[in-house]
Amino acid sequence: MFRFKQFTIRQDRCPMKVGTDGVLVGAWADARPSDRRILDIGTGTGLIALMLAQRVAGAHVVGIDVDDISQARENADASPWGGRVAFVRCPVQEFASGEPFDLIVSNPPFFVDSLTCSDAGRTTARHAVSLPQEELRDAAVRLLAPGGRLAVILPTAEAARFVGICAGRLVLSRRTDVRTTPRRSPKRALLEFVRAEDPAVLPDAGAGSAAADGLDAAAGSAAAGAVRRAPFTADCSELVVGTGAHEEYTPQYKALTRDFYLKF
Repeated sequence: MFRFKQFTIRQDRCPMKVGTDGVLVGAWADARPSDRRILDIGTGTGLIALMLAQRVAGAHVVGIDVDDISQARENADASPWGGRVAFVRCPVQEFASGEPFDLIVSNPPFFVDSLTCSDAGRTTARHAVSLPQEELRDAAVRLLAPGGRLAVILPTAEAARFVGICAGRLVLSRRTDVRTTPRRSPKRALLEFVRAEDPAVLPDAGAGSAAADGLDAAAGSAAAGAVRRAPFTADCSELVVGTGAHEEYTPQYKALTRDFYLKF
């Protein structure tokens, strides 16, 4: 059992237990007051779904998983937000929704080329066998509403791979590299994506802007009144979890997670 400020997570029947990764992405994801539909892919214990239900008072949150969801349902029913959180046992590749989602969050299985383990549940939860990165990308493209965001947490090497896989379909809008202590190199990356057609565009300065861009008059005429995409640069930052002293956390990590952890 893992106690948070406003809810408790029972996890004895789930192959993956509560860990820092889930708490990080649940607290870091850009959950907005205007969000009305939120999806948690690979919900497990329901931790991230409940964190998002706590953060966005008016949102309906759906958690999906290929494994048994009964413990996630029990955790939600014991929380203040059980009526706003639904769980579906289904591969995301087969998941159908009548409405798209404003925010999709996932702490996905991340081992790609490593050996699987003998425990089938842990293999599903930790290895990208049932949810390859390409299929996570495709699910996000299919299920995100216009202007929606996908937030994931991955080891740094797998993060680089996922960014490459998403090229042309999803655009990286925000990234936070996570260090466990100041002296250690980043081990995790928090990534936020928007659909490729969603990043902000800049209008041309005027009819003369085409000439200023080196286009000939004919091309300038064809482009008159068109909208030109601006170069899109992700907002990058870094987060350090611990100070290096035993069980001592940085002010940055405390600020991010204090609404959830009892000790903060």
